[in-house]
Amino acid sequence: MNLLKMTRIVLWSFFGVRRGASHQADITDVKLPLLPFVAVALAAGFGATLFALAKLAINVAH
Repeated sequence: MNLLKMTRIVLWSFFGVRRGASHQADITDVKLPLLPFVAVALAAGFGATLFALAKLAINVAH
């Protein structure tokens, strides 16, 4: 459940629409040293998805 909470925090921060009070409430419940690793993993997954979609579009176009 803690990993799910960290994922939610990172995804909201990617969009930049998080309110301060709810952000502070979430930060008190998670382990902060693990948060950057979750952020990097999610960013890498997002980048890999974009790369795969671009490669698929190029292959379909040819």
